[in-house]
Amino acid sequence: MIWLVVWAVLVLGACVVGFLIARHLWRQFTALMAQARHSAEAMERLNAAVAELEAQAQTFRPHLAATESQREQWRQTRAANLAARAMRVRERRSRTLERWRAIGMPL
Repeated sequence: MIWLVVWAVLVLGACVVGFLIARHLWRQFTALMAQARHSAEAMERLNAAVAELEAQAQTFRPHLAATESQREQWRQTRAANLAARAMRVRERRSRTLERWRAIGMPL
């Protein structure tokens, strides 16, 4: 009779331990699936951001096949910008010299 009680307790204990292990594994599995879902969403956002940045990067490539008239127009614009800059520098220097002369600097 005592052996029957011992075996019954052992079987019930094994069932309880098995249930606890199964419950723990199930909770771990559901947490893993939730994290995988979260990671997949983050990966989708990352892929979208990368695709957007790649699209922007393609728009910033220079057009190397410009016509000669476009190049000449760019050269003229650059020359005009350089001339305007040189004029501003000359004006600034002349104003500086006038200020120095006004305060009595020997220049």
